[in-house]
Amino acid sequence: MPRYSILITVLIALVVTLSTVSFTVWEFYQLNRQQYLSNIFSKNELARQIYNDAVHRGSSIENFEKSLGLYKLSVIHDYKMKKELINEGEHVKKVIFETNGHFITKNKQPLIISDLLQESFIEMIIYHEKVYFFLRTPGEYFILQAHDLQPYRMGNLLYAYLIIIWIILFSFSYILRRFYPLWQLRDNIKKFADGDMTVSFKIEGKDEISEVSNEFNNAVQKINNLIESRNLFMRNIMHELKTPITKGRFSVEMLESTKHKERLLNVFIRMEGLINEMALIEEIASGFENTNKEEYRAVDVLSEAIDMGFFEKENYTLDISSDLLWNVDYKLFATAIKNMIDNAIKYSEERKVIITARKDKLLFENYGPGLDEPLGYYTEPFTKSHKAVHSFGLGLYIVSSIIESHGYKLYYEHLNGWNRFWFAKKVEIKEENK
Repeated sequence: MPRYSILITVLIALVVTLSTVSFTVWEFYQLNRQQYLSNIFSKNELARQIYNDAVHRGSSIENFEKSLGLYKLSVIHDYKMKKELINEGEHVKKVIFETNGHFITKNKQPLIISDLLQESFIEMIIYHEKVYFFLRTPGEYFILQAHDLQPYRMGNLLYAYLIIIWIILFSFSYILRRFYPLWQLRDNIKKFADGDMTVSFKIEGKDEISEVSNEFNNAVQKINNLIESRNLFMRNIMHELKTPITKGRFSVEMLESTKHKERLLNVFIRMEGLINEMALIEEIASGFENTNKEEYRAVDVLSEAIDMGFFEKENYTLDISSDLLWNVDYKLFATAIKNMIDNAIKYSEERKVIITARKDKLLFENYGPGLDEPLGYYTEPFTKSHKAVHSFGLGLYIVSSIIESHGYKLYYEHLNGWNRFWFAKKVEIKEENK
């Protein structure tokens, strides 16, 4: 669905409603106007009756006009005006009638319509907001103005239409305003999901959207309190654990070199390693909110990983370009690489790893037996191979979490005795067997 599907739905409903109302009003206007004009056209019968009576009695033009005047009808004499009325006026309705061949005028008037036309009719014309009747016989014609008739006006209907449109627009604007808190809630949720823990969801109101938003605000406050408590707990416990371990290691180093000293030292080293890995687990669980990605030379990141693991030169081979750049968090990405190098050396028959760095791909290769389980098994926390006696089962879980936060994914294959792990931003086509 589109991002603003609710808004689009409301706008479509508004357009449909306005179109329906406008069409209905227009149809009503047409019907009402037609009925009104039919009613006032009935005056044509009076005009015809006066004309027929004048012809039958042989009345003069003056008497004909006087008879018309009694019913608020007057004859237009200006030829130019008559021509303008006939050519430019709106011809509304027409009725054909028969005549007996006699006329009122003694001298035939110049006709606008051809004299060859033998029919007689009377037609209503609307021109400049006035009503006229065009009386036509084969021998003469008259343009009569009806002073007591007015053309159809849609003033009241237009007023009602505008009121209806205003009510509709006001209603839809009110509906859109009621949806505004929902869009505000959506934007705040997006900010919260992006890591802005200070966003406020509080909305004044008593409707359902306000209630949902305010409940969400209460939940966010509880989450912030839990996060603050967790951070305080982690800081305290790390401090409380590292202090005795550091003192213990210092004390053990002062003992004479014996088998028990080596065992004690390994215990403290394992405990320190567990604390460091637990700290990384905590950072992973928080979603790496504090990652600081910048562009670094790949060779510098790899050098940092090698220094962190205290790897000897005979244990690794590097194939990397000095101008290759990575947009990564320096310490986190180096930690992931350090874990991969450490695993590759530890589980290699030759205790050696080949590291190849290319654009958007970092490959680790070692010679040795393949994994006992699928790769997904080892990227879960606290899972390890039965061979990993001195491991806590967090290595590949930490690696996978770190590189996924950088847009990479961990892949694996075992070909001809070689284990091949690589970081890549998409599934790569398998290379030729080594």
